[in-house]
Amino acid sequence: MSDEIPASTLGKALQLLLALSNEQGEIGTSELARKLGMHKATASRILIKLSEYGFVYKNKETRKYWLGPSIYQMGMTMAYVSFNEILEAARRHIDDLRDLLNESVALEIWLGNSTVTTYYALSNHPDKIVPPPGKQLALHAAAGAKAILSYTHTDRVQKLLEGELAQVTENTLTDTLQIKAKLAEFLTQGYALDYEEMHKGICAMAAPVFDQLKRPTAAIVVLVPPGRSESLTNPSIVTHLKATTSAISRELTAKQFRVT
Repeated sequence: MSDEIPASTLGKALQLLLALSNEQGEIGTSELARKLGMHKATASRILIKLSEYGFVYKNKETRKYWLGPSIYQMGMTMAYVSFNEILEAARRHIDDLRDLLNESVALEIWLGNSTVTTYYALSNHPDKIVPPPGKQLALHAAAGAKAILSYTHTDRVQKLLEGELAQVTENTLTDTLQIKAKLAEFLTQGYALDYEEMHKGICAMAAPVFDQLKRPTAAIVVLVPPGRSESLTNPSIVTHLKATTSAISRELTAKQFRVT
């Protein structure tokens, strides 16, 4: 008997995995099948097989599914490679920008529905900002995430902004229409702003870094205390920030083309 997997079954398995990746939590077989226009018995059979290999996880109490550890292991492997490539290209430029502005500068890398600070160069200013390390940052609040989101296709933005958005601080925008209006403004000016929307006591300006396919994949963020927030829109700082992200994007693109 052949071990070959029918193309139709493989396609449905991929459909199920992609659908689960768009969910914010567990989902039942019936609802998942209905969303995909798939027969419930077919979806159930494929999900059981995917769970055997760890690609989906079934909650024994709720009997609902979500992405499993194998998916996250693959994702972390790809993220690790991406993190290293971007960090290698960005580190020197970030340090140079810190020295030029005498403000703390950070690298935020996009994780699909948030960003995470993976590197920062601290200012020597006595009133400097030290960003919280390793924490996932809300896409509708953090400057880096908003800079990336402003250059993201509108259909993807719509999906990412679905559902209730967390009120991270009292300044956080949670209204989708207001956020989209801000993103349009950020796209026009080429940088995003965060006035204590992600963390109290931290204001920030960010511009995106692009990969070889011109996709926004990371952001360089200048961080200042609220008392110096007016400096963020200083034309000189804006120019230096954009020059930095452009240099990193060129270097990253050249490296990726050499690798491929």
